Amino acid sequence: MIRKETVTTKRPTLPPADQMIESVDAELIDETEFHKCVISEVDFADQEADSVKLECARLNKVRFSSTVLTRLALRDALLDACDLSNAEWAECRINRVEIMHSKLTGYKLVEAKISDCRFEGCVGELIEFQGSQFKNSVFKDCKLRGCDFRFCDLEGTHFINCDLENAIFYDAKLNTVDFRSSQLIGIKAHPVNLKGAIIDTQQAFDLATHLARVLGLEVKDN
Repeated sequence: MIRKETVTTKRPTLPPADQMIESVDAELIDETEFHKCVISEVDFADQEADSVKLECARLNKVRFSSTVLTRLALRDALLDACDLSNAEWAECRINRVEIMHSKLTGYKLVEAKISDCRFEGCVGELIEFQGSQFKNSVFKDCKLRGCDFRFCDLEGTHFINCDLENAIFYDAKLNTVDFRSSQLIGIKAHPVNLKGAIIDTQQAFDLATHLARVLGLEVKDN
């Protein structure tokens, strides 16, 4: 069942288009700052940098694949149709960011502080968010099979119409996380981790059936 969105994140605060500069020959270098800019169809693949700042930026079809970024500060930014596959971003600060229709296969965003962030229409497997803290964030219409949320603080996060089959939630904080309408078959979590999470009736039935199979129980109505 498709669920209507009832939560809103704070949108990126972006200046008018005529006040933004197009960055053509952009390069990721330690402590580089990008501000009030548009970056389109730029290839950052395989670059490494520390303490890069990206603020008030629009990024379209930018290739971040296999980048290694530490302590990235990403604020008031819109990433559309970008490729973040196999990127490794650690200890990042992400605030008021929308990541739309992007490729996330193998993406690692670990030990990050994330607030008012929206992932929408994104696709990827083997994604890792280990140890990250999410505040007022939303995942909508995303395919996140096998995604690793171990040790994450996800309290209050909304997963809307997402595929979370075989996703890993061991030792994650899931109180008030709203999973309604998302695919949860095969998720991995300790029962105590799921305390306070919100699911719908169909999900409860599916999870109970899955648990019965895992325990080797035979379910019969007659």
